[in-house]
Amino acid sequence: MEFDEASRLVTTIKHWHHRFEIHPGVITPGSYDPGFLLDMLSLPSDLSGQRVLDIGPSDGFFSLAARRLGAHVVAVDYRSKDAHGFGVMERISGEPFDYHCSNLYDLSAKTLGTFDHVIFLGVLYHLPDMVKALAIVRSLCHGTMYLESHAANDIEQNVALARYYRHDALAGDITNFWSPNAACIRDMAQDCAFDLVSDTTWGDRYLGRYTVNEDPARKRKLQLGYGLLR
Repeated sequence: MEFDEASRLVTTIKHWHHRFEIHPGVITPGSYDPGFLLDMLSLPSDLSGQRVLDIGPSDGFFSLAARRLGAHVVAVDYRSKDAHGFGVMERISGEPFDYHCSNLYDLSAKTLGTFDHVIFLGVLYHLPDMVKALAIVRSLCHGTMYLESHAANDIEQNVALARYYRHDALAGDITNFWSPNAACIRDMAQDCAFDLVSDTTWGDRYLGRYTVNEDPARKRKLQLGYGLLR
């Protein structure tokens, strides 16, 4: 694609969340530069033959990064691809993506299959039922989950706690529900049959890398709670 056409397409999107070079010399006017977080994920350098699920991809920065590493990428968002920058990213990059407009709570391995890597960034705290969301993510993952979230790093850290935000009390955004601390995220993931590999916090954010655990006993709680992970 020519520079001028790529630049024109970028201007057709009212709001970009991700700021990144979408085409040589063309930078999206996003409010957030996700490059540092991609570095922190430390995705394998070669994802050829592997399936990656990107939940809540926004403008598609991480989907594109995984595709360029050779992965088959499935992206899921509650908005259509043309309601944010994903559709334009897809057109400019010329890369193929399997995009689903769906609510996370409606996802199923029966329809999507399972994935080697699940990228689950900036979504958890937007979900009213965090445990069920993690259980669904676990049902879709047979490898590694990368989980990033708003986090309550300013409260007690030795006990699993989460702060609930009424209406738009967090950042004036009614889609924000929770601010869990790191212990809460670890414990929820543990009961959803994920094993913690590593995690870190900074400011009001959390990032953890988890692998799946196949011990039937680890799945029992979620089987009882939601009928998942059978």
